[in-house]
Formats: sequence, structure tokens, C-alpha cells
Amino acid sequence: MNIFEVLNQGNSKLHEPSVSAMLGYLLDTRRDHGLGDTFFREFLSLLNKEVNDDRFKGYLDRHFIDTDILLEEPYELNGSSKYIDIQVSILTKTEEDSSHEDFRIIIENKVNDSSVSKGQLNSYYQAVIEDDSSIDNLAIVYLTPVSNRNILGKEFSNLELKNPNHIKLWVNWNGNDDSIIKILKKLLKKEGEGEINPINEYTRHTIKAFILFLNAAVSTSKDKTYRFGEDIGEIIDSLTISVDGKGCDYKIIRRDSQQIQVFSKEGKVTAKPVLRKIIKTRNLDIPLTGINTRTMGRKVIEQIKQKM
Repeated sequence: MNIFEVLNQGNSKLHEPSVSAMLGYLLDTRRDHGLGDTFFREFLSLLNKEVNDDRFKGYLDRHFIDTDILLEEPYELNGSSKYIDIQVSILTKTEEDSSHEDFRIIIENKVNDSSVSKGQLNSYYQAVIEDDSSIDNLAIVYLTPVSNRNILGKEFSNLELKNPNHIKLWVNWNGNDDSIIKILKKLLKKEGEGEINPINEYTRHTIKAFILFLNAAVSTSKDKTYRFGEDIGEIIDSLTISVDGKGCDYKIIRRDSQQIQVFSKEGKVTAKPVLRKIIKTRNLDIPLTGINTRTMGRKVIEQIKQKM
């Protein structure tokens, strides 16, 4: 049985966010897949090869690469929400024994070459740097199938980097030696030849099923409809708050995936601008930059509830 094929039947078809969730799970070196940083290390080695300047060598030399993964991370650009498919933060320990983001990798995932929207990659990048103009260690990864469609190449070429330290890379799901599927196969081969620690049986079979699913899923150009900004996980905490004392109420929701969502009376809004406004008006002891939405939202809920 291939669980991915089962979930892809009927009205429960796997959409790009679902495939992103599986990839994000494997990239998260803290999760319970039993791979540690093995998959992420291979992924980072691929990026290091593509950028051709040993940008990531210092991280690859670490005994363990600590990552933090966010899915559907919301940013705002010109009043519109932009949802980043996968945001990877490479973490570094501080002297206070806490972790901070040392490098950010933004992954825009296209499972099907027909789902490309003109200018989307550039707008996502612009939203990220407008949110934190001081960020230097940033890579934008365009993850797509191998395709002859010119729109993919044009989309990547039109991404204009504003900072000489920023990099952009184009990675394929399938095809050549430098692809996600090849990385997954390489892991299984290394495990079989005793080059890496044994992979538990459940993870090994899940990886095999994922490879089979990807080989079929990324080979079609049929038009599909994709869902963005989805709810990920069950609600574990919430808070309703008036920001300016004039009846401008927002509801902040925290899910067991650690996803943070903010709702106004009109519906879902981009979380970080509202959280920053709350921090300023309530004089909360929370930094306005340098932390992700998940951390910011959790701290806002905790500090306000402590004062209640």
C-alpha cells in the first residue's frame, strides 16, 4: 500500500501544500522521522553545489545542523498576503544557550509546471525583504519539475535580487542527478550500504512510497487547483484582543503544528503586521524583527495572558 496514492484518490487529492508538508517534515532535523539532519545535509550539499561558492560549507562542517521549518508562512506585500510554501531557518546557539536564525531558505514549490503564476517568485521575495530589510543570509529556492515550458525559466530569470549576499537557486523534483528524488534514492542506497545510520522501517517505506508518488505526480501538466494558507493542525490556544481600544478586535489562534493565524471580523489577515501592532500598543517585551511569526504569536499570547 502506498499511503500517498491512497490519499490522492477522489476528492482528497494531495495538493502542493501537502507535498510541501512532507518535504518540510524531512527537512526538519528535529522531527521524529529518525533521519536527524541526514536528509537536510544532502539537500544543503545540493544547494552548495549549485551556488558554486561554498556558501553553505560552514554549516555542512557542523556535527549537527539544527533547523526550524515553517509551512505556509504568511508575509504581506502591498496589502496582500503572500504564503511561503516552506521556510527553513538554519539555527545557531547563542551564549545564552538559546537559538537564533543564522540563515533563511525560502522554498517556492511547484509540483506541476502548469501552476506557475507570472511574477509570483519575485513578489514573494519582495515580501520577505520588506518584512526584514536587514536580512543578509537568504536563499530563494525555486523547486519545480523538469519541464520544457519557457514560463518556468522566465519566472526564475525575472527574480531580481536586491542584496548581493542573497542567492537564488533552481532545484528540480525529478530528472537529473541534482534533484529531490535523487536525494531520497541516495539516502536509501547509503543506508543499505551502511554509510549512514539505519533508517527505521516505517520511515524507509514512507520514503519509497513518496518517491513513487513524486515520479507520477511531477510528470503531468494537467491543470489543477491548489489551496493556499490552509489550516495546519488542531487549535491549542487562542486569544481575542482589542488593539487600539476602539473595537478593532482580532482573534489569534495557535495550532498544534505551531502555526499562528490572525482573524479580524472580515476574516483571515496576515499575522505578523497585526502582531507587531499589538506588541507596540501593549508595550510587550518581544522583538519586532529577527523572529518568525510562530515565535512572535506564541510570545504575544503568553505575555498578554500573563497580564490578565
